Amino acid sequence: MVNLSMASKKYVKDYDIVETEDSKGRIRKSAVYRGNYFHVDLEENQLKQFKVQIVVLFFLSLAMHVVAGALDNIEVLRIMYVAIPYAATFIPMLFLAEAIFGLPNEKRPFRNEEIGRSFRQVINMSRLTIIFELIGLLGGLIYQIFVAKGQNLATEALYFGLILVAAGLNWLVFSRTKAISIREEIPEQPPEEASNEEADSINSE
Repeated sequence: MVNLSMASKKYVKDYDIVETEDSKGRIRKSAVYRGNYFHVDLEENQLKQFKVQIVVLFFLSLAMHVVAGALDNIEVLRIMYVAIPYAATFIPMLFLAEAIFGLPNEKRPFRNEEIGRSFRQVINMSRLTIIFELIGLLGGLIYQIFVAKGQNLATEALYFGLILVAAGLNWLVFSRTKAISIREEIPEQPPEEASNEEADSINSE
């Protein structure tokens, strides 16, 4: 059984609510998982190695992003269409960190919610992080070409390089996670339900 507060609204369809009576006669509600289970096609040691690799890639990317923003005399960070995507990137990175640390260390069947909050969230948030980084890079290039006209390009190039490396590291996080095979285990339909459905289809004809 799972505590009701642990069952996210997004995954509530995977749970049935059951009532039980404790020794004191009080009624307690619990969520019982009824959804499908998922199997990650990695052995336990491979799961641990994968998590370590993704954690290292994430922190390297985060370091590049922070250092780029801390550089002195970077004009592009004073431009709204560069500064806003730069700052906005930290939002998906926060959720990306949450998902990465939620990656499993053991091999077992996983609930839909567990896969969604780890592997799927890593894929989605790393993709969104890359998008924000590329938007910021595009804005910086537009500023350099049409406004600054190439002035201070040598100084700005360091910023562009760090953000580009950060985007590349996030691409590795995305692509390596996306490449992992996750199989869905669909439970067999009970014979009673199957026969009832067949009877309903015959009656409807």
